[in-house]
Amino acid sequence: MNTVLSFTDGSSYAASVYDHAVWASKQLNTSLRVVHTLNPHREKAALADFSGNIGPEAYDSLMNDLVNFDRERARLAQVKGEAILSEALRHIQAAGIQNVDTELRHGLFVDVLEDIQNNVDLIIIGKRGVNHAIAMKHLGTNIERTLRVAKCPVLVSSRAFKPIKRCLLAYDGGPSSQKALAFLKEHPLCANVEIDVLRVGRDDDRNRNEVQDAAEALNKAGFTAKARIREGEPAKVITDEVENVGFDLLAMGAYGHSRAKRMLIGSTTATLARDCHVPILMFR
Repeated sequence: MNTVLSFTDGSSYAASVYDHAVWASKQLNTSLRVVHTLNPHREKAALADFSGNIGPEAYDSLMNDLVNFDRERARLAQVKGEAILSEALRHIQAAGIQNVDTELRHGLFVDVLEDIQNNVDLIIIGKRGVNHAIAMKHLGTNIERTLRVAKCPVLVSSRAFKPIKRCLLAYDGGPSSQKALAFLKEHPLCANVEIDVLRVGRDDDRNRNEVQDAAEALNKAGFTAKARIREGEPAKVITDEVENVGFDLLAMGAYGHSRAKRMLIGSTTATLARDCHVPILMFR
């Protein structure tokens, strides 16, 4: 059985991450794994040679204090991490998922992700972490890091979970949006979810055929899908669609046809991830 993998840091988005993970695990009929990482590169006081300024005895005493302080900080981080995972387990089991593993990992987030993502169907992270909980217009740095190394789709949770009944697939015909289309067709993540396929661009024959073909492929796979085209600036059009039509999920490629595809996250993707108030299913 494959796995839904979620990461938590105990921030204000943690409960939402757990709820989205529970939903995805039930939809995909997979096990669930929750990981909290402890960064080994904690800030440490500079170990410059102060002996000429404060004397050797005072220097030795200072170094001992710093070592003890660092050791205690590591111990507290371990205790905090265990508490975060304990709450994650309680929350998820209360939602009806018993097949769940929790794990405390030491290492950089990207290294941990690369090491444990085999046999993972979906990765779920929060839009913002503990360092960005108050700065509502700033994205968590792990979104870009995750997209850079993930071998499977990444679901970026919204602030709070709500039932997912309608999905908007932002489709531009590029490789990453084709991956989004293929995933939706082949996996039951959006089973019983209405899907609208939106192409932002000129209403010409080429764009019309591409978006209609995408919707038809979903319909043949058993979905109820509709296609349409809207002109305008992509990020603004898609955000307006999500807010005004009432979608519960946005699926999209993290890269488009433009030069932004050479970036880890293009400007349109970053704007949507920052401004949309629904979870975003991203493909690279």
